[in-house]
Amino acid sequence: MNVTIRKKFFIGFFILFFIAAILCHQVMAAMLEKYTMTNLEENMTSLQYATTQYMKQFEQLHPQDQNFFVEQSNTIANELSKLNAQSVALYDSKGQFLYEAAPVDRPLLMEQQRYQANVGENSSEELKQAFQNKASYTIQPVEDGTILYFAYPLYMSDTFYGVIRFTADYSDVFLHNEKLLRSFTFLTVLLFCGVYFISLWILNRFIRRLQDVTEATKRMTAGDYQPISANGVSDEIGELAQNFQLMQRQIQQHIQTIEQEKEKVLLLEEKRTNFFHNVTHELKTPLTTISGYAQIIGEREFDDVEFLRKASRKIRNESERLNEMVTQLLALSKYKSTISDRPHETFDLFPLLQSVCEDMQMKADLFDMKIQLNGHSFMMHGNPNEIQQLFINLIDNSIRHGEVGQDVEITVDEEIVVANPCTPIPSAIIDNIFEPFVHSKLEGSSGLGLFICADIIARHHGTIQFEEKEGKAYIKLYIPLQKQDGNI
Repeated sequence: MNVTIRKKFFIGFFILFFIAAILCHQVMAAMLEKYTMTNLEENMTSLQYATTQYMKQFEQLHPQDQNFFVEQSNTIANELSKLNAQSVALYDSKGQFLYEAAPVDRPLLMEQQRYQANVGENSSEELKQAFQNKASYTIQPVEDGTILYFAYPLYMSDTFYGVIRFTADYSDVFLHNEKLLRSFTFLTVLLFCGVYFISLWILNRFIRRLQDVTEATKRMTAGDYQPISANGVSDEIGELAQNFQLMQRQIQQHIQTIEQEKEKVLLLEEKRTNFFHNVTHELKTPLTTISGYAQIIGEREFDDVEFLRKASRKIRNESERLNEMVTQLLALSKYKSTISDRPHETFDLFPLLQSVCEDMQMKADLFDMKIQLNGHSFMMHGNPNEIQQLFINLIDNSIRHGEVGQDVEITVDEEIVVANPCTPIPSAIIDNIFEPFVHSKLEGSSGLGLFICADIIARHHGTIQFEEKEGKAYIKLYIPLQKQDGNI
């Protein structure tokens, strides 16, 4: 059976508080006893001194009585009893009992009065000590209270006259001590109970927080990241809950990042597979055409001159297409392998675009097209060679797929737009136009140009979109501007 933290603290606190309460009771009882004994001894010392002074004065008042202590014993005992409200017994120097007087208003002293007891072997200890020249006392609990017996030897002028024994009722003192000790014990128990239950309350709050954290960890193992509450708690437990919440969020973010990376890896794997299949298909198509025509014209009985010219033209076109495709694949492979080596710098896009337009105008002239560039300076941060390749591909795509005799329009503003009139484009091509090998069946088209453009834009933290509207194709690019000093 598991012993919980709550049980351990419950038992431990109980034992600790129980022992502490007993120790406090014992210490208080010892302190009260020591205090009481000290007061009693001081009182007896004062009583001895006062009595001795009284006896000296009594001797001076009765100088004619040489044995006044024995002859005036009844008078002395009664006077001392009245003065001190105690029983007083006198014994001569030989231990013979002389007289004992007890106050009539003290019933307990009357009941405990010892009559005519000579000092002997069976005498009380304080009398024995007194006849050995020592002041001594004994405390005797009785049924109705507590009696103190005090005896001391009486010496005057170095003469031993006898022993005076006082019997005092200290019931009130000891009863007061008992009440005080009971009150202190009650307060101690009450205090420790209060501390005990407050400690248990704090412990329960602590345990509940730990249980919340434990339940949260169990939920986390099941994929549930519901946060635990830390409201209204500013102590270490609240800090623990806040840190646990932070850990939950961080773990959840890491898991989400891992899931996103996993999706990216799966997507990349899917793209790689599709790319491989597309490459295989695109390479197979021209090779199949070339192989088919070659087999036909290679037969011995073949003598169709017209078909031969057609086959030659077809083989040449497919060979050129195959050569361009391989060239672009090699260029794409080289491009991918050198991405990390391409430094970025801040430059103005507009002059670079003017140079590209001038170079591409020669190809546009073959289709009776004009390239019109409008806009203004556009400062950006990137690799100029990649950006140059980007716009060469875009303009080349507009020339090859545009309508003969129609201009290609390029506008440079907050976004860059390349537009040209075109024939209707199938939706299947528009939806996947930036994927590799997506193209129309025009001769010389490999379907890699816009794929490379999208890759360049993504690495420059921009976006690229294609739109067909009212018989015109629009390619819209957004490239972040490079902020210059003084720009707001």
